[in-house]
Amino acid sequence: MQDVKKVDFEGVKQLVFYQLSLLDPNLYYHGRFHTFDDVLPFCTKLAKEEGLSEEEILLVETAALFHDTGYLDQYEKNEPKGCERARKHLPEFGYSPEQIETICSCIMATQLPQSPGENILAQILCDADLGHLGTDLYFLRGEGLRLELEKVFGKEITPLQWHTGNIKFLQNHKYFTKAAHKLLVPRKEINLKLNLELIEGKKEVVEEEKKKEEETN
Repeated sequence: MQDVKKVDFEGVKQLVFYQLSLLDPNLYYHGRFHTFDDVLPFCTKLAKEEGLSEEEILLVETAALFHDTGYLDQYEKNEPKGCERARKHLPEFGYSPEQIETICSCIMATQLPQSPGENILAQILCDADLGHLGTDLYFLRGEGLRLELEKVFGKEITPLQWHTGNIKFLQNHKYFTKAAHKLLVPRKEINLKLNLELIEGKKEVVEEEKKKEEETN
């Protein structure tokens, strides 16, 4: 076990905080706040709930910091780029080669479809990466992602299309850790119900608009 006191985690946070400030401003979901306000706090909370050791918490928190740094290089399949950045910078902050590879395995597991296997650290990062699904930030973060995808790919996604797709995603998504099931699933189920009600409302509006158009024509 590496002496965690030799690791400069605060230095890593400062480095990544600066690096993520250079992200494309059109990343309305994958911006710096996603890492620092959502994923990192979720990781800490889930790791403590799971009873992880001090070193394990350090590693999963570090993985959280680097998990989206690949967006600085490319949008799709950016996880390997995040690992490259972790391997480049973390030795400077006292991380061992073994720790860095553990961190990178967590980062790679977040690529959709998520694949953490039995690795509890990777499971925690995957759950934290989609932690907003189980909070009252669900609709706000989702709208940010819709706008981001429109900008990145230059194709309109109507709210009806978006929320319909989100229902399927929520229904198919499963959290991996016991901690996430305890802390996030209850609100996630509420969000699914609200999303279903929202779709029904939008469908009614669309039907009314179609009728008006037909009457006009």
